[in-house]
Amino acid sequence: MVPRFVRMVLVGAVVLGVLLAAAPASAVVGLVDGARPGGYRPEPWRTWVQEEWTAPAGRYCTFPLQVRVVTQNVRVRVVARYPDDTVRREEFAGPLVVDFVNGDTGRTARRDAGGSGAADYRPDGTWSRYTIVGPAGFGFRPGDHHPRGYYLLDGLHVIAFDADGTRRLTVAVGEQENVCLALGD
Repeated sequence: MVPRFVRMVLVGAVVLGVLLAAAPASAVVGLVDGARPGGYRPEPWRTWVQEEWTAPAGRYCTFPLQVRVVTQNVRVRVVARYPDDTVRREEFAGPLVVDFVNGDTGRTARRDAGGSGAADYRPDGTWSRYTIVGPAGFGFRPGDHHPRGYYLLDGLHVIAFDADGTRRLTVAVGEQENVCLALGD
């Protein structure tokens, strides 16, 4: 098994490579010169609260899946906006520990979900991509282009959203734990 520090350095290098490969050449040149593209600077971090939720049986697991927050100190900031001032990209970071609960049996699995991520939005506000440097949770539903389940993703994972909302995992470097299986699916 690779030590966590080495794994995080490798994931960081992959993340940097993915971001640089996806960025327009002018943005990369601007960042190398120390300037931000268009003179934009990220907005200040603010507190973000992970709400507890329950997904009905069949959405992610065969049973109702509940997520209960144990501890959290998550932050979010806007790092890019469209010309009309709508949010284009947000970053999330901070500690988060949750209990995943089988709503039928009460069986519980506690997990660290306090990684970081970047959410990219289309101009209409719908999600276009979510990049995770985990651990962080994410669900795939029937009809998505990944096996149904609610996953704890650790490492680098990128989820793309088709215009119709269908989800697909486009980059998967690291571990994927389907918590539905841990809870008895």
